[in-house]
Amino acid sequence: MNPLEVMENSIRAYKITTKHHRNFVDLKRALFLGWYCDLIDPCKFCYMSTQKNKIKNPKLARRKLESILAEAILMKRIGWKLEFISGGYGYTVEELNTILELVAYVQKSKQYLNVGVVDFESLNIEVIEGIVGAIETVNEDLHNYLCPQKPINKIKEMLLKAKDYNLKTGITIILGMGEKEEDIDKLLDLIEELELDRITFYSLNPQRDTIFESRCSITTLEYMNWVSSVRLNFPKIEIITGTWLDKLTNIGPLIMAGSNTITKFPLFSIFGRKEGLTVETEIKSSGRDLLGTFSDIDALSGKKILKNTSYSDEEVVISNRSMELLDSLKSNIDYKIESYISKILKRINN
Repeated sequence: MNPLEVMENSIRAYKITTKHHRNFVDLKRALFLGWYCDLIDPCKFCYMSTQKNKIKNPKLARRKLESILAEAILMKRIGWKLEFISGGYGYTVEELNTILELVAYVQKSKQYLNVGVVDFESLNIEVIEGIVGAIETVNEDLHNYLCPQKPINKIKEMLLKAKDYNLKTGITIILGMGEKEEDIDKLLDLIEELELDRITFYSLNPQRDTIFESRCSITTLEYMNWVSSVRLNFPKIEIITGTWLDKLTNIGPLIMAGSNTITKFPLFSIFGRKEGLTVETEIKSSGRDLLGTFSDIDALSGKKILKNTSYSDEEVVISNRSMELLDSLKSNIDYKIESYISKILKRINN
């Protein structure tokens, strides 16, 4: 990797992003349904793999529906789109349809889904915007070792089939697990083959009790190299980049390299605090306007309607059963919302 070439490519990528995606950067967050993965051999980098043997009753490792919906409502208030709905495998199609319908309804927005290989014939396609495949790494040897129960060919088949249903498609890629620079070309070929609408990059966040526990993650320049390479070759694709609390200062460089969206934050623990303000400052320092907020308490509390948001309300029709379920949960959802807000305010004041 030539550092000067990476910087030059990033400048070109920044200009291309401005041309095709305007001058905005938004915030996204994955909505997780639980903490248990039912794969016999979970991915070796994943937090869920460290919890599998500790969880005796997988049903108890699922979030309650009112908690999921409260988070979805709060995210709409602060202008964060859901990156996708995800969680450990093991949900029935009926359960997924209920969750999808209710989340889409309270957000007035169709959703992306990332829950493994799905059965399109049984899903409520009307509330789905797109499907995401967890490729994780395009290095096949590395993939087969780290994600033995996520065959790339099966994921590719699903994403190609999704196009038949007029759904958008995306993949997730984790950097810092042992991939090589030459793997960038493999990624570019895959994007072209699948005609992807979006790609999410994460830098490895080494989890305790995994094989990566003591490993350093990818450098900012290496991260920029991957992002700018995708932007230069695919000007119109949506690029989402994830970072973590110890790497907030790579947000500006990633935007310069072509990122549209920043993700992967512990939202409620840092909203309105210096870390959340740092995210906003990093985005604005890149010359981009921020859609959404990481600090506006009035927006979070529902006292004002945020104007700088990436949401555009859609008509979402759900079943009578789902509507009845939502009505029955209303008081629990309201209580959970107030609980989230109360905890945020307490952290800010402390």
